[in-house]
Amino acid sequence: MFEQLFGSKTRVKLLNLFFTNPNRSFYVREITRTINEQINSVRRELENLKKLNLVRNKEKAHKLYYSLNPKFKFTDEFKKIFNRIEKVDREIVEEAASATSEEKLAKEFKKIGKVSYASLGGYYVQNPHSEIDIFIVGKVDRRPLKKLITRLETEAGRELNYCLITQEEFNYRQMLYDRFLTEILNSPKIILIDELEPEVKISPKAEKQS
Repeated sequence: MFEQLFGSKTRVKLLNLFFTNPNRSFYVREITRTINEQINSVRRELENLKKLNLVRNKEKAHKLYYSLNPKFKFTDEFKKIFNRIEKVDREIVEEAASATSEEKLAKEFKKIGKVSYASLGGYYVQNPHSEIDIFIVGKVDRRPLKKLITRLETEAGRELNYCLITQEEFNYRQMLYDRFLTEILNSPKIILIDELEPEVKISPKAEKQS
């Protein structure tokens, strides 16, 4: 159950919000502003916490409000934990949860084909100057890739731009000091997979989609 509780950064923030405000109710958009997370992610995690009977909801004035469920089995224990945790410790917990999410996403990319490199930029690192949100090097099955991208777009609540190229095309562009590739590699990013092979002789072929 503890894996379910601390499975994502958004969930940790929600737990902190509810356990440090045990007598308050919040509506969804109020929560998204308070914890600074995407609304789709917040809604998904609220449903997860409801299934654990940790939070409950009630409609007031045509708005759905969420609050801590006082009947939750470990309410007192978690109140003590979150009331004692200092800000820096909370950040460590959030970062650990975020790292766990990145590991899960890396595994998902590996399942869709032979992926030697995958990184998140643009939206994921709050860089409006980057055109590419997801960069992938390898050979993947297109249908599972599209399904994964669609799911990530649903979670983000927006369209995501991704670029898929082969290992050979990566080597070719790198050899030519290609501006597009250089900008991606030099931009802020979260690296999920980095298993690039040595350069090989290739015939260039790339795919950019958005």
